[in-house]
Amino acid sequence: MTHSYTILFDLDGTLVDTAPDLMNAHNYVMRKYGYKTKSTEQIRKLVGKGATALIGRSIWGQAKKEFHSVDDLEIKEKMSKEFINYYGENIINESKLIEGVLDFLKWCKKNKISMAVCTNKQEHLAIDLLKKIGIYDYFEYVAGSNTFDYCKPDPRHLTSVIEILNGNTKK
Repeated sequence: MTHSYTILFDLDGTLVDTAPDLMNAHNYVMRKYGYKTKSTEQIRKLVGKGATALIGRSIWGQAKKEFHSVDDLEIKEKMSKEFINYYGENIINESKLIEGVLDFLKWCKKNKISMAVCTNKQEHLAIDLLKKIGIYDYFEYVAGSNTFDYCKPDPRHLTSVIEILNGNTKK
């Protein structure tokens, strides 16, 4: 009896080490708006909920007063847009496939395991990164923060993709 399985992957830090390019985009925006820059290791601790959250957590981490001083929604939106634009233009300057990922993806494909990416990176950026790093064709679906009306940590971000792939949440 054969079993059909579905594996959903996060992108940043799971498939690809994107921290250096995220740090460069982050630091570009922070310098422009007069905030402190961060190291790659500090950025690794801030990623996970998209560009706006990364910027907010970065400023919050400096000082609560500084975070609240950016209460102008227009400025926050500009910072996020500039981050995304800069990052999109420099998405694979230093990002690298995590060791062992390619071998595992090949193994999954050989064993007919459905695979998809669920990330809080915007969908077009996730697809661009996956294509440029050479692993896009391993995935049947890519869901970004803007694919649905919800994103991680909302479990529907994952269960919706499993349903799209006709997968079974128990496998």
